[in-house]
Amino acid sequence: MNKLRMLQSLSLSLLLLCSVLIGLSQDKRRLSSESYVSNDGLTVEQLVELAKKHRLDLMALKQNLEIAKAKILQARSFPNPTLDVEYASPRFLGGEPEKDFSVGISQSFETAGKRGRRIQVAVLEFSKTQVEISELERKIGAEVRMAYVEALAKARQLDTLEKLIQANEQIILLTEARMKQGDVAPLDVSLIKVETDKLRSQALLTKNELEIKILQLKNLIGIDLSESIKIKPQSQRPPRLDLGLTDLINIALKERPDLKILRLQEEIADKKIGLAKANAIPNVNGSLQFSTKKQIVDLPANINGVGLDKDKELKFGVSIEIPIFNRNQAEIISATSEMVQSRHNREYLESLIKQEVTIAYRKYRAAVERLVLYGSQIIPRSEANLQSIQSAYNFGEFSIFEVIAEQRKLLEFVTEYNDSLREYYASIVELELAIGTNIPANAFSVDSLIPYDEKAFSNATKQK
Repeated sequence: MNKLRMLQSLSLSLLLLCSVLIGLSQDKRRLSSESYVSNDGLTVEQLVELAKKHRLDLMALKQNLEIAKAKILQARSFPNPTLDVEYASPRFLGGEPEKDFSVGISQSFETAGKRGRRIQVAVLEFSKTQVEISELERKIGAEVRMAYVEALAKARQLDTLEKLIQANEQIILLTEARMKQGDVAPLDVSLIKVETDKLRSQALLTKNELEIKILQLKNLIGIDLSESIKIKPQSQRPPRLDLGLTDLINIALKERPDLKILRLQEEIADKKIGLAKANAIPNVNGSLQFSTKKQIVDLPANINGVGLDKDKELKFGVSIEIPIFNRNQAEIISATSEMVQSRHNREYLESLIKQEVTIAYRKYRAAVERLVLYGSQIIPRSEANLQSIQSAYNFGEFSIFEVIAEQRKLLEFVTEYNDSLREYYASIVELELAIGTNIPANAFSVDSLIPYDEKAFSNATKQK
């Protein structure tokens, strides 16, 4: 009986080999992620850099730097002097040829360090603009990284479906060979073909979703939608994060750009209070004027009766505004309220940041636990079960129903594993968004979270 079974197995293997060779000789279009994912593709860091170069909203915001520079230049300017020139003469109205001419210059001298305080405010506004750009870059980077994670998740799912399709095609060839020998009914072939077509339908849908994710990624990095790009895959063996929650919160309180903006806003408001108080102190206006007059004077008749009188005059003056009614109270109150408002906003954001980091870290921990469970226990066991059932089916000990059922389980588990891998990388993106900077490479352990290897699944889906 054992010899007979071995001969049957050998003959089936030969028939299968011939069928596989015939199948390989046919030009069949395979659905895979190779058109979009490649080891020589763009890394997520390169995609983020492309977004920083091409995003129009970021370019528009960067123009605020030039505006802020112009405000610094304006703040450093001194008040301009004023030149006054006057000329008067009755001859314009048919009168005597008399004239009155004067030329003067006046200059306002700022007091109480107004210029220095204006410069301080303008410089802080420039720094605030720089941080606002960093804040937008942080959000753009998070959007690109999340789109990158979503695209690769679809790519992994597409490749998983394609591997199962290829495995089913081999099972079809084997089942057809067994049917010719009368070992199985035609229904077995029909069932596995239906299952394979179902997988192809899922693969087509997943491929369409992958193409949409790639288009969204192109839009986020600001390149033309017709331009072709490939992205580099992520590691299937993600590293373990060694930073704790306290460390992450401390990093966030130090690095978050939006928190830096509020701190700068609070400092700007404080400087504006000083500027408003300085503006309450009046400036000193100095003036210098030279004038000359030419007048006709009536003289006694015995000395011709008419004389010409010429006078020259040099005048100095100082004027100071008396702050009786307006002592700049409104501007001082406004700046003080602005500082209090900025302080409250900063304190609220600090508490919110702690909450966001805590939530992001818990999502990361949950994603890690789920990933470890699927990668170290569920997937390896399901692969072993499928391989055992396929081997037993080859010897006629199981029906095709059991092979299909176990294959569906594996597909479900691998799909959930891919989803957990997506959640892991998405949680890293959320964590980096929460702390306001990229997690340094030395914060990750060199050891992987899971022992699961993608090659193991490939081997498990191959029919031998």
